[in-house]
Amino acid sequence: MHLKKLYLICVGMISLAGMNAQTKYAKIVVYRNEDVTTKAVEEYKIYVDDNLTTSLKNYSTDEFYMPEGSFRLRVNDESPATLTVKCAKGNNYYFKVYRNLSLPNKPLAIAAVDSVTAVKEMRYVKKFVTRKTEASNMGYQNAIGIVLEPVWGFNNVGMLSTTTGTEAKLNFGGNGIIGIGYSHEFSDNFGWSVELQDLFSSLTPQITNGSVDFNTGIISTTPYLRIPIFKHKQNIKIGAGLDYHFNPVLSSDTEKLLNGIKDEWTYNDALGYHIILFFETMVGKRLKIHTGLKYSDVQYTFASGKKYHPTSDELTTIRGNSMAVSLGLEYCF
Repeated sequence: MHLKKLYLICVGMISLAGMNAQTKYAKIVVYRNEDVTTKAVEEYKIYVDDNLTTSLKNYSTDEFYMPEGSFRLRVNDESPATLTVKCAKGNNYYFKVYRNLSLPNKPLAIAAVDSVTAVKEMRYVKKFVTRKTEASNMGYQNAIGIVLEPVWGFNNVGMLSTTTGTEAKLNFGGNGIIGIGYSHEFSDNFGWSVELQDLFSSLTPQITNGSVDFNTGIISTTPYLRIPIFKHKQNIKIGAGLDYHFNPVLSSDTEKLLNGIKDEWTYNDALGYHIILFFETMVGKRLKIHTGLKYSDVQYTFASGKKYHPTSDELTTIRGNSMAVSLGLEYCF
């Protein structure tokens, strides 16, 4: 019950933080409409705080999103033009990039332009391409992806003895997890994710003339704190959430062994929890990866068996606590 209350409090805090999520960024528009033939094929590289954001050919435009505050806009590496920009969330800012033909060396220049003038000038832009670019990754609020987790469970239950005298054990915390997920970020610092997972576990060591396996589906939901550590390309994610374990099944096929059985034991659906600490990195314009640690805990209770039932408390009430290394790949949109 305490876990449920804590989870509801976290969700409430995130909901309040995300009320103004749609206007949390300033829209930055850069364009080029030079009426020149010399250097017309030259691309102007646009940098934001030394991060390559986009490039402009003649008669082209682009847009990206920045958080409230100030940043340095730069064009090209050699003989650059620079401008310090202060922006407020929810506002649009327009910048014209051009060569100043009135000067002998025709230097690059950046000019802040009012919206009326910018819209008028951009009517002559032949290629009006609006796309989110690397610097606007912070503007992507949604992501879908896959997750793989090697798992080390803490509750090893002896299931049978091998001919060499070794005890084969089953870990109810799992050996691994595979899943798909969706995440949504309400603001720079708060987000929420949900995953559909399959947890699986088998005997250690494996035996050649039988098998014992444990599987359960998991619906996992996590509110998290997101801490940018490198210009919004790398983040630390800290969170805690709930896991709904559905259809937990212990399958035994040990008939070839002395006193072996072939049966399926079903356990009741269970509610658990987890804590995460992830390191997240953008690896492309729309791709990000994460790696980190996840601690999980849950308790299963026996429901029914097709032929048999547990004869020990170890298999009647089972704890499935574990530590996992989480590896994920997500597509942002």
